[in-house]
Amino acid sequence: MDIVTVGNAVCDMALKPVTKDFMQRDSIRIKSVQNTSGGDALNCAIDCSKLGLDVGICGMIGQDMFGGVVKDNAVKNGVDVSHLVESPDYMTNISFVCIEEDGDRHFLVTIGANDEFAYEHIDMDYVKQAKIVQIGSANGIPKLDGPGLARLFKECKEAGLTTSMDVTGGLDGLVYLSAIEEALPYTDIFLPSFYETTQLTGKNTCEEIEEFFRPYGIKVLAIKLGGDGVYVTDFTNRRYIGTFKDAPVLDTTGCGDSFCAGFLTGIVKGWDIQECAVFGNAVGSCNCQVIGATLGVRNFDETMAFIRENIQFVPEDLRARFL
Repeated sequence: MDIVTVGNAVCDMALKPVTKDFMQRDSIRIKSVQNTSGGDALNCAIDCSKLGLDVGICGMIGQDMFGGVVKDNAVKNGVDVSHLVESPDYMTNISFVCIEEDGDRHFLVTIGANDEFAYEHIDMDYVKQAKIVQIGSANGIPKLDGPGLARLFKECKEAGLTTSMDVTGGLDGLVYLSAIEEALPYTDIFLPSFYETTQLTGKNTCEEIEEFFRPYGIKVLAIKLGGDGVYVTDFTNRRYIGTFKDAPVLDTTGCGDSFCAGFLTGIVKGWDIQECAVFGNAVGSCNCQVIGATLGVRNFDETMAFIRENIQFVPEDLRARFL
């Protein structure tokens, strides 16, 4: 197996378009309602599978209709759900994604099974079959964050796996260093957004953020910059790599997760981390063109074709990989 993702699996209800003042209005009319799966771990798993990787997921859903949507969509997209726990006691988390006309989005998220998921629910023998373990929901899984996450990554490192982490907002929408710090010394690849890293570090530039994380021994740091691309470093060489500017933006939901999937696909293939960043940007740029957290992700060959069609946005010294 190439990758096992660990963390949130959610039923998404995407609503578009909403206005910035919709909470002050009695009613508004929307053009689109999309019901599909979401959650950082499941998004990344589905995206990796679409890109041709062998992927499984460890997480928790409820034994309800919403859990059925989550599980069915994962299976349809080739993700192994044999270790997706179905709880009889907690409902599947639901995320109402309110999308503005320009693609910006706001989330209303229920409390449910994701908030009960803990280290004890993870089959480590299953996880250790993978080359990479990716947690996309660090800081957003209360009973796994902290010691549980550190234990998971420590065991994975001892088994020879590559460990990868992305973070997400907790119940208050914020991220805290205390939730992930114990796991950072066992983290090979760290893939947060710039906004998240400013909260974690109190720093205001990517270079300062890199220096903050240097003592933890992380091997690769890729800071997602949204429409500006990514800052990627191995703590020796560093670079800003822009994204594909001509991609129309309909919905940015899941685009951070799709970047992670693209980046990790490159890692599985043995690419240089700067090439991985280009590919991650491309996967995210494709995804933002369709409403839904994973619906815009294309397969590997189609993504490579997208890069070739937009090769002017790829730095010249990195183009050979994609031509």
